[in-house]
Amino acid sequence: MEEFFAAVDLGTTSVETSLLRQDGTVAAKFGFRNPQSRFGSDVISRMTYLQKHPTSTELKDLTQTAILAALRKMLSWQGDYDTECIRRVLVTCNTVMGAILQGALTASLSHAPFGMPVTKHTETKLKDELPMVIPVGTSAFLGSDVCAGAWALPLGEDEMLMDLGTNGEMLLRHDGKLFGSSAACGPAFENCTRSQGIYGSTTLSVLANLLRTGKLSGDGILPEEIAESGIDVNGIHITPKIIHDIQLAVGAIYATFSMLLRRAGLEPDRIKTIYLAGGFGFHLSLRDAVTVGLIPEQLRDRVVVSGNTSLAAAEKLVMEGTAGLHDYDTFRKDMQTLQFAGDSEYESCFYESMTLTNRRI
Repeated sequence: MEEFFAAVDLGTTSVETSLLRQDGTVAAKFGFRNPQSRFGSDVISRMTYLQKHPTSTELKDLTQTAILAALRKMLSWQGDYDTECIRRVLVTCNTVMGAILQGALTASLSHAPFGMPVTKHTETKLKDELPMVIPVGTSAFLGSDVCAGAWALPLGEDEMLMDLGTNGEMLLRHDGKLFGSSAACGPAFENCTRSQGIYGSTTLSVLANLLRTGKLSGDGILPEEIAESGIDVNGIHITPKIIHDIQLAVGAIYATFSMLLRRAGLEPDRIKTIYLAGGFGFHLSLRDAVTVGLIPEQLRDRVVVSGNTSLAAAEKLVMEGTAGLHDYDTFRKDMQTLQFAGDSEYESCFYESMTLTNRRI
């Protein structure tokens, strides 16, 4: 009977899975909403739940059950196969999702100095059935989703990976060194209009069009007659709060981008490539990204929309096994993690970057 491997990108908002044949080709893919979402849209709300219910395994069980169900679904598309045909499952994820998946305590991730609850790759069982590997990242804010994604590209000299999803992580290679940081942008991009059934990239596109037509100012203020009530555009109700949330997220992303370059000593115009990844990044229009100020106009032609690099990394790691994990380990341990919280230069850059405007470097 044919054997398979499984790769999983466990995101805060959504989960993407791949079923791979023994030769590494993809047999099936399947995505679904992270069932943890009922406990809140971001990692903070889920850690808060776990702090209030320290003995609960509900989040872990929900997630493992959903992943196993996805694997069974993909197997059913191949014929009469059971999960015993899957040799190994590998899951890339942010640090909080990784801790929850294996039932590790998340308390250290909720306050300074933000220690990692797990510091080594974990080999465990998915629902006590399947061998499962959960690689680690480099810090509380840089999980294996972005770190392994950069490893799998691979990230070259003067190149950056910008992973935009529920959070915003960036990795940069310059002068033979690796630098990484994370932007605290919250759930604005993926969830601010989810209650209306609208995804973040569509919302950003609406705001970009409002800016281009002059119906919204760069400081996020709507015309006086609708300044409080908001505006309806293409079936989306844009409120002042939604605009403000997007402003905060854009400011955090651009300020982190700027500070990462400064600390690495790389001039913005020397960037060769920006790989744009993540659920939000994949669907983002580059024109809209430039209009709202996420990406400088001069770098627009250097942006490569690279899809789900986290899932691609999981696929590569699960097929390469121990050798792949060893190679990835060497990559991630060389990374210098930069944290800008409390940095006065970052704070100044953040407030300056909150305007929704076309930026030039």
